[in-house]
Amino acid sequence: MTNIISWPKLSSIHTIVYDFDGVFTNNKVYLNKEGDEWVQCDRGDGLGANILKSYQTKNNLSFHQLILSKEKNPVVLARANKLGLECKHGISNKKQFLTDFLKGRVPDDDLFSGLIYLGNDLNDLPMIRVAGFSVAPSDAHKLVKEHASVVLRANGGQGFIREFVEYLINIDDMSLEELDELICNC
Repeated sequence: MTNIISWPKLSSIHTIVYDFDGVFTNNKVYLNKEGDEWVQCDRGDGLGANILKSYQTKNNLSFHQLILSKEKNPVVLARANKLGLECKHGISNKKQFLTDFLKGRVPDDDLFSGLIYLGNDLNDLPMIRVAGFSVAPSDAHKLVKEHASVVLRANGGQGFIREFVEYLINIDDMSLEELDELICNC
């Protein structure tokens, strides 16, 4: 973990937003001769997302989670549905979308301060810069890494979400019984 002093208090978070490509995936696209696309996701990241939802329920935390992607690809929606996360895809201007999405849901003075944003590329940079807390994988674009609150060790699609969740909920300070309870409720 680099360039961070402390993680935000979970009670201060109102929204967690995940980019998809380069965050849930390794940022690679596989194509067949018909032009169909496939991506690779990490099952450990899926478990991490489920652990966070379990932790959220157990601790009565009310933050919202969603995947926000520029790509309008059915795989984005399919992965979001599998993980039980809301998905908005085909969004070019993520900052404008999130401004509109959050208005009316959170106080204007808290619009971005209670937001955690996970992204890896230049189209994420506007949100990386304004989010109350932003997280980048180690293989993110250099400007994203320069402006992120924290750059994690994992690459996108290779345990990045899992590492984020483990730091966010401070898994190292949990007893094995607490961890078992979270896993059993996933």
